[in-house]
Amino acid sequence: VVLYSDKLFRQAAIEWLVAIDQPIQALEHPKFQELIHVASHTTNGVRIPGRKGTCAEIMRMFKNHLTRLRNTLNVSDVCFLTCCILSHWAS
Repeated sequence: VVLYSDKLFRQAAIEWLVAIDQPIQALEHPKFQELIHVASHTTNGVRIPGRKGTCAEIMRMFKNHLTRLRNTLNVSDVCFLTCCILSHWAS
């Protein structure tokens, strides 16, 4: 178990920025801040999801987002899918 210190966190954050070529502003991004806040409340460490699990979760979240959007717009599945495909094709 590694004990937390501000110095150790700062070092790890900088090494992460450099290793994956992130801009320094990534540390100030609200979603990064949220991630750190959530992880800071763990009592048993953080389990980082694997590639397959992360991909499946992203797809599930995207499907849920499309479903909510379709319901908000009150359109049929066929019309919504056609609009999404045409929108993607045009961009």
